[in-house]
Amino acid sequence: MDLRQLQKQFIERVEVASGKPVILLSDATFAGHATIKIASDDQPAHLLRYKPEQESVLPYLVAYECEFALRTLQADPSTQFNLASKPNMLQDVLDLMLRHHRGKDDIPSHLVPQLAKQFGNGLGLQLRSMPITMRIDKHLHDAHPELSELQHESIDRQLQENMGALSPRAKVLSPDEIIRPNATMNAAFAKFFAGLWNAPMVFAPYVAAGYGEAASALLTFHEQIPASSDHDRELVDAWAKYTGLDRWFETEGR
Repeated sequence: MDLRQLQKQFIERVEVASGKPVILLSDATFAGHATIKIASDDQPAHLLRYKPEQESVLPYLVAYECEFALRTLQADPSTQFNLASKPNMLQDVLDLMLRHHRGKDDIPSHLVPQLAKQFGNGLGLQLRSMPITMRIDKHLHDAHPELSELQHESIDRQLQENMGALSPRAKVLSPDEIIRPNATMNAAFAKFFAGLWNAPMVFAPYVAAGYGEAASALLTFHEQIPASSDHDRELVDAWAKYTGLDRWFETEGR
């Protein structure tokens, strides 16, 4: 099947499941690869944004984002959830960042609050998506081999970006309380794809950095918790507790 036709089919599945159209938007200001914002009851359409630089892998990204949306839309209503920041999150992260940069001139002081907000919110986005990412990518890998080349290209980009958490620069910018949960989740992501692709070198840098045991612990939850979307909240809660991010984030019913 033509990949653009497959892309269209994924979009149509979301539209049929929700009764609302999906707007596909190329957005040069978007910071990530792609994301879908599921319409609330009073919104007329879902919005799937992607960065223009990701055009070459767009059929895979659309398939992934649509599968993510379908996991939410088709889950039992009693299990549907959002991830919310606790009231103390931003202040806690800011305090950690201020303490980390006190007496240093590595970055301008007026940028610290902005970075604290970026890092705190980023941890929440990562916690909400990354555990589920592996469920979706395993399904796409098994059910849609025609997407495998684009999937590999896109995931390779993400793996390279994630390596930033192991860089000396990361230790300059943020304290261990922020780096460690980020790198732990990245390590689980790398270990998962190292296994899926039979490519152990993908995971090797995290083992060398001391994240091997933590990555295995997070992936153990994937083995213990059923793979259906009705258990996604349980999986995210398990990751939050293990990484310590439950002090800053909590799941709540939609």
